[in-house]
Amino acid sequence: MAGLARWTTHLVWLALILALGACAWFSAQWGRTHRINAMIRDRSIEQHEPLPDDLRARYAAAWYLERSQHYEEAAKLLIDVQSSPDPALAARAWFALGNAYFQSGIKASRESTVSGPVIENAQFDLARDAYRSALRIQPDLHGARYNLAARAHVAAACGGRLAAQHRSDQDPAGSAQRLDDDS
Repeated sequence: MAGLARWTTHLVWLALILALGACAWFSAQWGRTHRINAMIRDRSIEQHEPLPDDLRARYAAAWYLERSQHYEEAAKLLIDVQSSPDPALAARAWFALGNAYFQSGIKASRESTVSGPVIENAQFDLARDAYRSALRIQPDLHGARYNLAARAHVAAACGGRLAAQHRSDQDPAGSAQRLDDDS
């Protein structure tokens, strides 16, 4: 009986030490999460170097970078977040990546004067692929479905306008000469 009481006492102490260790670990995690949430709330998460390993923090930083029109930096972070084991976060990352590519394509089409539709269409194609990936993970993501349709309309409008502009900028005299040859 004395041996059983001795082992029970050791097991109780061991359980107490393990419980205190778990409390310390959880409080450290809580403090870390609190600091990340404070950075997100203060909109300073994208300036934090190095970024936390938490994929949600990386997603938040990418979101703020996208809103401030830093699409390339946002895309780099969102590519990291795509591998999230949480399917909702992964789908949102694909959706946000599509938005970054889409906005980058629109921005490039506004700034482009001579380069033609090649760059913009590449960005629009990347956006399409990202939206489709988001819909594969989460089929009820209506924003991705809507943006996929909007992307098709904008890409056609930008691509057609820029292709016509690109053709007219090439050699106007040569075009007139070809018209004369047809008559």
